[in-house]
Amino acid sequence: MLPLVHQITGTTLVIAGLIVLPLPIPLGLIMLTIGFALLAPYIPAVQRLIRHMRAKWPNLDAQLRRWRDRMPPVIKKTIDKTHPVTPAE
Repeated sequence: MLPLVHQITGTTLVIAGLIVLPLPIPLGLIMLTIGFALLAPYIPAVQRLIRHMRAKWPNLDAQLRRWRDRMPPVIKKTIDKTHPVTPAE
């Protein structure tokens, strides 16, 4: 039941975030972030998007790793699943 609630809430937040994104207040970004965080444990495409963003922006990755232990279990799982793979040297 909880995954279904997460998916419905996450989808609603992503759609609403895209609608209010052009506003001068960054509410759309906050809504998108929370929506993607709720969708990531269940949708592989969202996991790939987050993994790509973490690889592209190392500061984002560092902040997620820094705050990981303070997050609820579903967000911890998402942070672990979306850790960018470093290429072999």
